[in-house]
Amino acid sequence: MEPITVILQTYRRTEYALATIEAARELLHYEGDLRWYVADDGSPAEHFHAVWDAIDRPAGHSMRRGYGANANAAWSAADSALTFWLEDDFMLREPLDLTPHAYALMDCPELGMIRLGYIHHERLEPARFFAGRRYHTLPRYWPDTSFYTFTGHPSLRHKRYRTAYGDYPEGLAPGETELGYAFQYQGAADGPLIVWPEDYPTAGLFAHIGSIKTEDML
Repeated sequence: MEPITVILQTYRRTEYALATIEAARELLHYEGDLRWYVADDGSPAEHFHAVWDAIDRPAGHSMRRGYGANANAAWSAADSALTFWLEDDFMLREPLDLTPHAYALMDCPELGMIRLGYIHHERLEPARFFAGRRYHTLPRYWPDTSFYTFTGHPSLRHKRYRTAYGDYPEGLAPGETELGYAFQYQGAADGPLIVWPEDYPTAGLFAHIGSIKTEDML
C-alpha cells in the first residue's frame, strides 16, 4: 500500500502536542507504512526536542515561517502521495483505521481530501459511494464565510488536492490562512472533492484540546 506521511503541525504547546502524539500512536492504524514529519514553527528548542523524542526522531523542520509556509514546506517534503494532517491540539479519542480511506483516495481520482475533524451535518451534501464506502461531499460553494469547507482539522489527503488547488496562502494568521485556502476550493469550477465519511459522528473522532478542560483530555 502507498505509505502515509503524518504531518504534525506544532508550535510551543508541548502538553497538547505530547497528548496528541501519544493518542495518535496508540489509536491510529494503517495496513501500510506510517511515516511522521514534524512541521514546527520555530518553537523553543525544549518543545521541538520533546516532540521529536515522542515520535522517535521523525523527519521535520523547525523554522519560524508561519502557518501557511510551514504547511507548504511539509507537503513538499512528504515522500508519499498520501498525507495525514494533524495539528498539535487535535487528540484522537478512539481507534481510527486509515486503510479504507487510503484505498478510496488511491482508487477514486475525483477525491482529494477526507476530512476527519468535525463538521456541520446540515452543510453536507447527500452521501455517495466511493471505493465501496459512503461519503458526504462538502459543498463547492457556500454563500457565507462562516463555514470553512477547508480547515486545519485532521484530514487524509492525496497529492492531487495540492496539484488542483495550489499551495496554502502565506504570511497570514492561521484562521485567515484556513479561510483563504477554503476559498481556493470553493472558488474552483471543478477538481477533486473534500468528503466526510457517512458512518463517522459529525462531532468527529478528535478532541480539540484547546476547547476542553485539561482533566477531560484523558
